[in-house]
Amino acid sequence: MKKILLGTSALCAVAVAGPAFAQSANEPVKLGIGGYWNSAYGYIPAQSGSQKGGKRQDDIDTDAILNFKGSTKLDNGFTVGASVQIRATDQVPTANVAPNLTSATPDTIKRSYAYVRGDFGEVRIGDDDDARRQKAMTAPIAGGGVLFGANTPDMLFSNGPAITNTTMRKLEQEKRISRLAYFTPTIAGFSFAVSYGPGGEKGGIGNANAPNLTVTNGVSAINNAVSIAGSYSGKFGDFSLDAYAGGSTGHRMVAAPTANVRTGRNNPSAIAGGGVIGFGPFKFGGAYEYLQDRDTPVSALSGHQTRKTWDIGPEYIIGPFSVSVDWTRAILSNREVNAGATNDIFALAADYQLGPASTLVPASTTRVTEPQYRTL
Repeated sequence: MKKILLGTSALCAVAVAGPAFAQSANEPVKLGIGGYWNSAYGYIPAQSGSQKGGKRQDDIDTDAILNFKGSTKLDNGFTVGASVQIRATDQVPTANVAPNLTSATPDTIKRSYAYVRGDFGEVRIGDDDDARRQKAMTAPIAGGGVLFGANTPDMLFSNGPAITNTTMRKLEQEKRISRLAYFTPTIAGFSFAVSYGPGGEKGGIGNANAPNLTVTNGVSAINNAVSIAGSYSGKFGDFSLDAYAGGSTGHRMVAAPTANVRTGRNNPSAIAGGGVIGFGPFKFGGAYEYLQDRDTPVSALSGHQTRKTWDIGPEYIIGPFSVSVDWTRAILSNREVNAGATNDIFALAADYQLGPASTLVPASTTRVTEPQYRTL
């Protein structure tokens, strides 16, 4: 036992001291500070459905980030570095965003990871999105559609039962958990990525032999999350094509095999794909995701929830100005609340680029929620 412990300590010492030793004989470390500020006003001109009553029709959303980066190139040709994104807004997760948190504490760090890059591709370790979400694309949206687009995993500006329509929905309770990821180099327009997250926690604070923190009805976060995706980008004369496909799965932890917690059947999975075709100033595309996951609230009779979500739309770009129309539809099945509901979002967005790093994006969103109950 003593020999084993000494051997483990020696390995740890090599792992920590290696980069520091190599750094002294290679290029100086390059440091950089960047980031962005996205802030938008959104208005819902029309909505329908039983859940629209008593809710306002407009809101202001902000997503602001400071990005600290550092890297150096080693004598062997590898580049090593790290990236830390810090939120510039006071975001406190709710139960919808991070239900595995025992208390609502500010989520200051958005993503944080280290990487090694070379001719073989890139390997990352730290808090980051899974491979499927990293490769994901949607119908083209003016200004990116991050805050008030019809297809965004974070838009809570909604009267719908699904909260948001998205073809990039996460499986874990946290979007950016501690994980390993590998990205291949791009060859003939094709590239691939794979990621693995042992636990569902962010910040690498989990315990190897303990289940994740218990949440609603004894269901805990996702362990052993595996994701794989591939993408293609190419040009053919005046035409361009971008496309991707990917899938994710994981193991849901449970506190105990009780009547309302079914092990095995509660493991989530998702497959998704999409593409965008461009010709001159026009772009047109869409995406689709099939998600199977446990629903909340749960009962002894509830099983998997399924979401079939797709979006489609065009974008027109001329100089610094662009405009887009996007339509997303989500069909929910086997859900405790609003089972079989169809949720539609129509969004009109216009973008004007003030300069190399500035844009102005007025956005208008129409959400239609029409429960269409049926026997499941």
